[in-house]
Amino acid sequence: MQTKKYMMIPLLLLSVFFTACQNDSGETEDERPEETTEDTADQTSEETAEEQNAEQDIDEEDNSEPETEEAEPAEEKEEGTAENEEILNQVIDRSEDLESYEALIDLEGSVDGAPYTLNAEAAIKDGDPPDLLLKSNDEVRTVAKDGSTYIFTGDDWVETTESMNIESLFFVTYDSTLNSLAELSGQLTKEETDDSYLFTYEGSNQSVYKAFQSLLGFEFGALDTSEIYSDLEVEVDKEDHVVEYIAYEASGEDEQGEYSMNGDVEFTSFNEVEEIELPSEIEEEN
Repeated sequence: MQTKKYMMIPLLLLSVFFTACQNDSGETEDERPEETTEDTADQTSEETAEEQNAEQDIDEEDNSEPETEEAEPAEEKEEGTAENEEILNQVIDRSEDLESYEALIDLEGSVDGAPYTLNAEAAIKDGDPPDLLLKSNDEVRTVAKDGSTYIFTGDDWVETTESMNIESLFFVTYDSTLNSLAELSGQLTKEETDDSYLFTYEGSNQSVYKAFQSLLGFEFGALDTSEIYSDLEVEVDKEDHVVEYIAYEASGEDEQGEYSMNGDVEFTSFNEVEEIELPSEIEEEN
């Protein structure tokens, strides 16, 4: 734009020079350069205005693009949440047909460098109340049958029927697991394999941490868990619509140090658990 303007100036000067030689009138010498200069200024103004309008249009287009990009993820999230809820509802409906199952639990944790572990196996048969056989480190620790509950203290079997129920004896029941997943369906991302649905989550959402802290019966005591990081994976069988595996990790750090927890839960033997029997020591006492 500026190059064109400067090229016009020598032409104007030449025009003035030749006009002065041909005309004696001073008026003509003055008017022609002014008119030409005015035309050039008008042309320059028009071109500048066109460029400004074009730049404004480009800015408006650029500003409008993020709105479209932001709208798409929101729609995809709603669609994903609906799909998650549909699958989990099918899993919940299928659970009404389950009469028995086994659960294998492995917990590992560390608080400021101090480790701990817990391994448990549970066999559960449906009933009112359910029958339960609970092992820890391959030793039978708790038995519940026909409404009576017994706990092994290390020396003797003690009946605790009046003071305890199955939920207090064993946190990770299949029903409690489904309840936790149903509450978190909007936070989960779904992937698929040939045989399974995989629901995953990574982040610092407190609702995810609290749900699995309650499910696994684990606490970090007085440590600050406001920024705790959770990593979750849930595997659901496509054909049978049952939860088969859960892997959960939580980690964080506060003024007192670092802390972490890993929990793996495997559900197996659906409708295949044999009759739960009381240990012989209890049978003899009765």
